[in-house]
Amino acid sequence: MSSNIVHIRCPKCGTFSVNAEVCSQCGQRLNTVQQREEKRLDQERERVAKALAEKPSAIEQFLIKMTKHRWILVRLFFKLIYGIWFTVMAIAMFIAWLIGLIVA
Repeated sequence: MSSNIVHIRCPKCGTFSVNAEVCSQCGQRLNTVQQREEKRLDQERERVAKALAEKPSAIEQFLIKMTKHRWILVRLFFKLIYGIWFTVMAIAMFIAWLIGLIVA
């Protein structure tokens, strides 16, 4: 006969809880998988917030400024450069994917 009662000791305060997800004394999560997932999500949110808060580099600012230039020839030239760069990166990613597929 198996019992479905699970006794879990809180890592924070040491209180034993029975079949609980959260400690009844301190409110600490008892499921370590959920703790790790929450920690990972918090780190990811911090990383994204930090990346969004960063100011673009001088080169990126220049390229953005030139794609919004008042002269149409300048805008077209820089959009052409962006298009070529996008195409080169797409081909490079495909080759990297293909190599990874072959090697693995």
